[in-house]
Amino acid sequence: MPTTLPRVQVSFEPSTYAMLERVSRAEGTSLSHVIAALVQTSLELSEDLALAAVGEARLRSFRRDDALTTEQLVAWNR
Repeated sequence: MPTTLPRVQVSFEPSTYAMLERVSRAEGTSLSHVIAALVQTSLELSEDLALAAVGEARLRSFRRDDALTTEQLVAWNR
């Protein structure tokens, strides 16, 4: 099936290729679909890890003395 999406060419170790083929057969989808889905999942997980690191850094730098109370926040938001 033709596509207008960008393409890449990747070489795999035979054992990796065999695993990808098994997944493709088990799911009843094309090999390219399996690989695209795995790459997308990997990118999403990498993004999640990066955002978690940002969140942890923010938690480490949090100072309760500088935080607004609920009342201050409500008044500020009016």
